[in-house]
Amino acid sequence: MRDEDVEYFSQFLGEFQGETDRGAALVGAALVDERLHRLLESHFVACKESKELLKGGNAPIGSLSARIKMAYCLGLITELEFKECELIRRVRNEFAHQVHGLTFADNKINDLCKNLRANTPDGARFDGNTRQLFINSVILVSLALWYRPEYNKPNRAKHRDWSYQLSP
Repeated sequence: MRDEDVEYFSQFLGEFQGETDRGAALVGAALVDERLHRLLESHFVACKESKELLKGGNAPIGSLSARIKMAYCLGLITELEFKECELIRRVRNEFAHQVHGLTFADNKINDLCKNLRANTPDGARFDGNTRQLFINSVILVSLALWYRPEYNKPNRAKHRDWSYQLSP
């Protein structure tokens, strides 16, 4: 990773791991959301309309759910990445919509996190620690997506002339 990215990611990790369970779910999903936003934007024509699709209250691709599906349908993320992102989103939603008292030990959160499949460093799956499984998946998905927008630079969509098009 580039030095500035290592610094950004290190600062994020410090905050992320220090969060409450609710905070970890929300902040972790926000990082994945931001990475998907950058990935999708890198495949669009550079114009105001592209930004409107991705940002704002009524943006058609402004939600994490829509970004996950769009990235998958465009072949920008793998099936495993799609499934991990969906589980991360579902965990985030559980925490976001529960007013009080939810933790990673909750049965529903526990079940969702146990379905996360991103490889753990030693394959031990953190002895079933669902918070660590979640954190691990957020980190690995984010790192997998980190430089994908840069890989696409030569192939970024452009407006072009068509042999059959409207003319003024």
